[in-house]
Amino acid sequence: MKINKLKTPLTLLTLSVFTQGCNMISQDTPPKLELATLYDYRLHASQNKSPISIDQLRDDLAKSDVVFIGEYHSHSASHKLQAELLQAMYLKNPRLILSMEQFSRDKQQILNQYLKGEIGEQTLINEGDAWDNYRSDYRPLVEFARNHDLQVIGANTPLSIVRCIARKGPNFVSELDEEKQSWVAADVKTSSIEYQHKFAQAMSHHGASNSNNQKVSQSNSFYAQLARDNTMAESIYNAYINNTNSQVIHFNGAFHSNYNLGTVDALKRLDPTLNITVISPAFYNEEIEWDKGDYIYIINPLPSRYIKKENRDKSIMKMVKSRKEKKCKIN
Repeated sequence: MKINKLKTPLTLLTLSVFTQGCNMISQDTPPKLELATLYDYRLHASQNKSPISIDQLRDDLAKSDVVFIGEYHSHSASHKLQAELLQAMYLKNPRLILSMEQFSRDKQQILNQYLKGEIGEQTLINEGDAWDNYRSDYRPLVEFARNHDLQVIGANTPLSIVRCIARKGPNFVSELDEEKQSWVAADVKTSSIEYQHKFAQAMSHHGASNSNNQKVSQSNSFYAQLARDNTMAESIYNAYINNTNSQVIHFNGAFHSNYNLGTVDALKRLDPTLNITVISPAFYNEEIEWDKGDYIYIINPLPSRYIKKENRDKSIMKMVKSRKEKKCKIN
């Protein structure tokens, strides 16, 4: 009996301490189930930093002429948001036009043929120069458009033109024939000073020499970037003005639209009266810059690309070598 009396309090005390410990852990460690996978995202309105649902976002976007959804190209959550928001926006306004960085102007006919059912998907991928991750990430957008008779605009300039501008400068465009000149914006030189600084900062993070921001920002690499930005802006503008009462939803890498710069800034120069909304991504483990967009979607960070410096350097050297070997040639 004495042994039992001694065991009971100890057992209760042990259980009590264990339970308290569990409670302390649950209170001090916030659950991470909300962003449990790389597909998950959380939407916030930047103005008041409050979380919103995708239906609330859809309603907010009803008055927007153009909606930019910035993406991290290989992030599953970016592509999930794009597909879900596209469907939600369509229910509100079926007169949607999709505009995509992932296809270029010279492939518009191929894209149109696929949307009309005249060619198969593999032909679209091969002859339309679809991105390597088309099947996993952009197929849902194009298939939604095809199933609902929506236009899809190949908004970008061909990579070959971008590559030639990076090597020869923006005046290279004047050497092209009339058809090829139509594949790139009429103006590939104009940008905001703020965007020049953002580009110079980004280049420095990628290992480029940045002793003089002004010098870096006005390099041929910057004009190559503007060829993308300004061409996409011009494509969006043309699609909007040629389709009354339509709403354009544009998909691009986040850098092209963050802070209302890049393609957004170029579009505003074409028509300052447009009602433009920008949706930008942010990693949950980083300090959120709320001025990146009108709405922010918070997502899990991607795995580190490199741990060892020598692996990173080897990859950069391989990429640089590959670029040097590619000739400036327009097909």
